[in-house]
Amino acid sequence: MPEHKKIIFFVSPEWRRAQYQHIPLLYPFWGNPLDKDKVPFHYALFERYGFDPAYYGLTDNEDRADLVLMPYAHNLALRVMPRLFAECRATAERLGKPLLIDGVGDIEHPVPREVLVLRYGGYRFSRTPNEIIIPPYANDLLEAYCDGKVCLRELREPPVVGFSGWAALTLAQEARALLKELPDRLCGIFASRYRAKKKGVFFRRKVLTILKHSRQVVLNVLARPSYSGHADTASNSAETLRREFVDNLLGSDYGLDVRGDANASTRLFEMLSLGRIPVIVDTERNFPFSNTLDYSSFSLMVDFRDVAHLPDMIAEFHAGLTAEKFETMQKNARDAYRNYFRVDALTRPLMEEIQKKARL
Repeated sequence: MPEHKKIIFFVSPEWRRAQYQHIPLLYPFWGNPLDKDKVPFHYALFERYGFDPAYYGLTDNEDRADLVLMPYAHNLALRVMPRLFAECRATAERLGKPLLIDGVGDIEHPVPREVLVLRYGGYRFSRTPNEIIIPPYANDLLEAYCDGKVCLRELREPPVVGFSGWAALTLAQEARALLKELPDRLCGIFASRYRAKKKGVFFRRKVLTILKHSRQVVLNVLARPSYSGHADTASNSAETLRREFVDNLLGSDYGLDVRGDANASTRLFEMLSLGRIPVIVDTERNFPFSNTLDYSSFSLMVDFRDVAHLPDMIAEFHAGLTAEKFETMQKNARDAYRNYFRVDALTRPLMEEIQKKARL
């Protein structure tokens, strides 16, 4: 996008609801509304880095705008202010300008095809042309814990694979998940792609068991009984959990990346921030900027249908690397995060993608 070209979003002052949390694209203008006690990692991220207003701006002048922007997430609007989406959509139609909404979340509701929507999950086999894929917002762990310097690993045998995170379900959680997934599991009998829609913890549990019993790799694991990203479910203090996560990755050659509840993973981009090579279990995921970025230059991607052979694939991949290539991939991982996925760097490619979708 030319340096002088900024995308200008129209947001009506009448749409603002001070009691509700606005979307991250508005943080540079309306402030950071996140609760630092409830979601400390995300709060810290947006306090340190945020979307770069050099690439976009807001206006309440309809004539100056390129697009219309709904200031609250789609899920929130459907739940507590259902008329807002209809009003934003009507405004966009009246002005003859595209409408952009924030549809990220573990649950993604369908939207009309003419509405541009930000997503970080979904499945490749069901992606629609109006979806713009962004990464989950991930902290720059290298800046926070390593003074910004990549701690390069030397090439040694056997490869060490690190994982720290939620990997267990209670019986009640498992029963609810199985019941919810029943239609997709039945579809998976006839089309294997639907098997990708299982809850992420099921995949994590299976993959960790396979790696644990392998002699070809060393598994460096900290399996947790609950989700650690929210204070209500975290098993320890935020700082302790974060330090353990970082130390686990720094002590590993690769980071195991398996989806969460959404078909996406914040840990993938946290790994990249540390300059670690992710082993990605691909559950038909939509990867941001995959048309521009060569993910094979900084990761090993394995189809979820092939996880039974995961130890062989990791060992073969590792054995095929030279010391120079191994170091380069670690640096490429960091560069991909720093140039595309950290929130401030994300602004440029995101606005370019919006510009293309909106045909500006």
